[in-house]
Amino acid sequence: MLFNSYLFLLLFLPLCLAGFYLLEKRGWGTAAKLWLLGFSLWFYGYFDVHYLGIMLGSIAFNFCIYKGIGRALESALAKAAQKGRPAEDGAAAGRQETSERAPSGEKKASLSMAAARLLLAVGVCGDLGLLFYFKYFDFFLENVNALFSADFALHNVLLPLGISFFTFQQIGFLADTYHGQTGSYTLRDYALFVAFFPQLVAGPIVSCEEMMPQFSRIGRRAFRWGDLTRGLYLFTLGLAKKVLLADTLGTAVNYGYENVAALSGTDALLVILFYTLQLYFDFSGYCDMARGLAHMMGLEIPVNFASPYKADSPVEFWKRWHITLTRFLRRYVYIPLGGNRRGTFRMLLNLFLVFLVSGLWHGAGWNFIVWGALHGAVYVGMRLLQLYGKEKKERREPFRRIGHALRVAATFVFINITWVFFRAGDLAQARQMFGRIAAGGFGKPSEAVSGAFQLGELWYVIKLLRLDRLPGSDLFLCAAFTLVSLVLVFFVPNAGELEERFTADRKSMLVTAVLFLWCVLSLSGVSTFLYFNF
Repeated sequence: MLFNSYLFLLLFLPLCLAGFYLLEKRGWGTAAKLWLLGFSLWFYGYFDVHYLGIMLGSIAFNFCIYKGIGRALESALAKAAQKGRPAEDGAAAGRQETSERAPSGEKKASLSMAAARLLLAVGVCGDLGLLFYFKYFDFFLENVNALFSADFALHNVLLPLGISFFTFQQIGFLADTYHGQTGSYTLRDYALFVAFFPQLVAGPIVSCEEMMPQFSRIGRRAFRWGDLTRGLYLFTLGLAKKVLLADTLGTAVNYGYENVAALSGTDALLVILFYTLQLYFDFSGYCDMARGLAHMMGLEIPVNFASPYKADSPVEFWKRWHITLTRFLRRYVYIPLGGNRRGTFRMLLNLFLVFLVSGLWHGAGWNFIVWGALHGAVYVGMRLLQLYGKEKKERREPFRRIGHALRVAATFVFINITWVFFRAGDLAQARQMFGRIAAGGFGKPSEAVSGAFQLGELWYVIKLLRLDRLPGSDLFLCAAFTLVSLVLVFFVPNAGELEERFTADRKSMLVTAVLFLWCVLSLSGVSTFLYFNF
């Protein structure tokens, strides 16, 4: 089920919220959580019932591993506590003396910790094995066939939606359990943690410490209208980003990548720019909607975007883009690899490996690996400059602003270039896109590219104002969408910042109502979210 669909907006969400509010008002926390879990399973199973079986199997497997690790840790603590305990009587002393050859409390505790480590390894390998089969197995076979001239048949496995997200989320949960950072949870609570529908399919990647305490308070809180209005406002902002901006930009992007050979240099540059904007509005729009839905239920999901294209370096960009993935990779990949504790070279290598992992996580293809490697190489280069570069002299304010603007522009150009590898079907198509720019042919954009923005309701306004009689009127909407998108990206507060300033006055509610109605009337061209593919 999609957030941007009539079924979700007019049936699923009203029923979900009405039942949840009613159960919470009566103080039935367990029933309210089961209600949310049931709707989450419906939400996910609506895409394909087979997906639901895979996710439920993954939840059951990880819950068993979690319980096993918990028991092993409890056993280790109990046995460690018994170490060196004085005997209470002579008989006990005798038994202690005759059992000196048996493992001591310390050794027993070590065995229990080894069991916990083994269970953690089994859990992580099981999760990665599931992800490998569905996401990477065919890619692996393709490369084996190419490298060894083999002829293994591809399985053409259908990728379950959200598997990358709920797999990483559960790996993080198991690792936190091993480090003693989780509590004792029922299968119901764990299943809700994994399957909670706002962030299930495309994130943000949440942690146990963020969500479990909030779930435990369900049924023990008073309803607040502020949560509902604030959530509806944020949800509408995200919906507008997706439906009005991302989907419109996506029409031009899809044409461009399906007809690369027909693009002029201008078309190629615009398609690259449009994808950069589309991806941001699409993915950040989804995360805004997820956070808005959670707010409607009195819950908080972490921020995943913080105006990433305002970053003045690739290092800063990764503090603003897909924040929860960056956090996950730092906590569960970079630090276990040694982080910065083993010298500069090892630190830089670890950073580069993290970006390779990020590239592979996003997709099974060499284009994703190249994308990760490019970001990794530039990130490592920036860190070297930070470590060994000369300290900059203090500059006057005007020069400082100019320097900052130039760095932001350079970072944005770099991001645009790397997104080509992210969007292209393979490396050959990425090279072809860059080749169209190198071939020249700069001039007026083609009608196929600019025509993607000729929305009926907006073109009617242009005709009503008789602007269609002006020269170049066919490019007005294309130019307007491009300009508005860039202004929103670089000069307007992001949705999270707007939400913090939100007050439920007439002006805010009118803007919310108009945007929501416009989005609903534009749902005839419903499209899935880009990150559903990752």
